Amino acid sequence: MHTPISLRSLLGTGGLALTLTLAGCGSSDDSTPLKPGQDARLVGVVSTVASDFTSGAVELIDMSETDPVASGAYFPTGSDIGVTARGQHYYRFGRFNIDTLQKVDVANPAQEIWQYSTLSAGDTASSNPYALVFVNDTKAYLLRYNTSEAWIVNPSATSEDEFFSGETLDLSGYLPDNTQGAPNMASGVVVDGKLFITLQRLDSEYDPTNTAYVAVFDTDTDTEIDTGMGENGLKGIPLIGRNPGGIQYHEDLGILVKNTGSYDTKEQTGVDRIDPETFAIEPLIADADTDDLLSDLVIVSDTQGYVLSYADWQDTTLQSFNPSADTIEFTTVANYAGGDYRDIELSPEGNLWLADATANNPGIRILATADNSEQAFIQTTLLPTGVAFTEIDGE
Repeated sequence: MHTPISLRSLLGTGGLALTLTLAGCGSSDDSTPLKPGQDARLVGVVSTVASDFTSGAVELIDMSETDPVASGAYFPTGSDIGVTARGQHYYRFGRFNIDTLQKVDVANPAQEIWQYSTLSAGDTASSNPYALVFVNDTKAYLLRYNTSEAWIVNPSATSEDEFFSGETLDLSGYLPDNTQGAPNMASGVVVDGKLFITLQRLDSEYDPTNTAYVAVFDTDTDTEIDTGMGENGLKGIPLIGRNPGGIQYHEDLGILVKNTGSYDTKEQTGVDRIDPETFAIEPLIADADTDDLLSDLVIVSDTQGYVLSYADWQDTTLQSFNPSADTIEFTTVANYAGGDYRDIELSPEGNLWLADATANNPGIRILATADNSEQAFIQTTLLPTGVAFTEIDGE
């Protein structure tokens, strides 16, 4: 999940243009969990952006190298991009006004397998694809932030018609009265045959004044489940916080929704916890537990987690906490305070990857979660905004 830009002129609270945020995925939620074998090569996939937001590209970090470096930049394009991964492949989102999804085999990083449009026939505005949520290798849900329809797609397709055959999930019922035109689907996770989708429901000024929701669908039938928790005829789960970004599942903690809250009021942030069976909801981190906004969340275990605490643009702090504590308390990690940190992700090796977008020295900082010591700093050409993980087996 990625730390957002707070300037409404560029982004708004949910993403008008330069959306270096959310996504997705995760925690964060950007990669399908991997467990590399002894002969597997772990490759980090990093979305990067120019400091003036004129361009973006993908850089790769091969952790099998003795001294890993970032290679690329691959597939340069506009600045509003994101990445997710599954197995040996990564997927690059071209978001606002780019409107593409690209699949790449990390073993052949300079050649795309395919790139397809995320626009429906007749669309006159950007679909703004935000997240790709996998059921399996041949079925996934493409969340399109600026529309009311999520696409049901086949990531293993070899043609555009096979990739998207026209089947969708209709989320138009979640449009608020003061809508800017979409329910703002931002992230999703599949748990026990159910798809959970976060809906920001921003108002016409892109402010989080409406109750945010999580919609739940049966992944076999692709029909919405009535959770019994909704109001005014809605079937989903109303959230406690506002402006939800990443959503993830932990077997000991349940489904966790990270709510960024309002950049104007600095309120309604936190992490909501949802029971995937009963749909009951409670705060894991309440708005009152923190003075700043939460821009990202990583869970290592039921007793160890990390957040990016956002005070202002380029003023973000990495903090640790115990998710199972009766009283949530945050501890600043080492000297990672007041920096331009855009993303945190937990690698398959159990290390924390911190995307440091300091303009004169951008790169990925790899921290050991056992003691928070920095194991490596890998410089990137552009500013890192998001990370996903792939592996190459048997090499």
